[in-house]
Amino acid sequence: MLEATAGDVVFHYSRGAVRAWSTVLAPAFEGPPPFEDPARRWSADGRVLRVEIQELDRPIALDEIPFELRTETDTTAWPFSRRGAVKQVYLTEIGGALSTWLLTQAGLRADAAQLQAWPDDDDAVEHFTYRGDRQVVVNARGEQSALRRYLFGDVLFATCALCGRDLPVAMLVTAHIKRRADTSRSERARRDTVMPACLIGCDSLFELGYVVVAKGGLIERGPRRAPMTEDLTLAVNALVGRTCGAWDEFTERYFAHHRRFQRAINRRYGLG
Repeated sequence: MLEATAGDVVFHYSRGAVRAWSTVLAPAFEGPPPFEDPARRWSADGRVLRVEIQELDRPIALDEIPFELRTETDTTAWPFSRRGAVKQVYLTEIGGALSTWLLTQAGLRADAAQLQAWPDDDDAVEHFTYRGDRQVVVNARGEQSALRRYLFGDVLFATCALCGRDLPVAMLVTAHIKRRADTSRSERARRDTVMPACLIGCDSLFELGYVVVAKGGLIERGPRRAPMTEDLTLAVNALVGRTCGAWDEFTERYFAHHRRFQRAINRRYGLG
């Protein structure tokens, strides 16, 4: 606690999930606890760290935090064990990819503007008119964490269903085969509506209709042809002719919907 300084971000974990974040207001000092409970061991004077806390709109469950991020460091000060479980610690420092991931999930930013070496606002070159952040309200996909657990569990690596690359699960998404906006409530509770697709490009190529999966599982060139560049053509050609690892007789209905939807979109907007 003595190492915390004003402006540091603290994540608060309780009952199996990260439930809030806060900003440290001032360094810790010696003082009484903010509660009186003589029956508890920690009722004696100790260190007080004042923070400004903000509860997350949606808690981040422990199993949502990628396993490889929890185990990227193995030290006594790290909050997770080698098995990815939470240690019994009060306050510990985190960094690297884990801190970046948590900041992103919480809607915060870890950018260069927060570094002490960043120039003062008066010295910075203004490139556009900045009017401040806007507050927005979004709906979280309630089934997302369950589907991701189904696809990846606690493994470190998994295979993209389209390109067949073995990749860290942090580089794979739970891609909806049938456009999620078109799925019913019951379909969103089904496991065969999604497949692992990589962030290297397969997820976008499939979602935008540059590739489709034909009946039988063969990956074909999709109806979308524009806009097209030479590099994009190479990326599409690298997938054409492969067999999709997620296709079977049960998922075919969703791949068929994807084919119909992409044809309709391209007819409507003239992208073919």
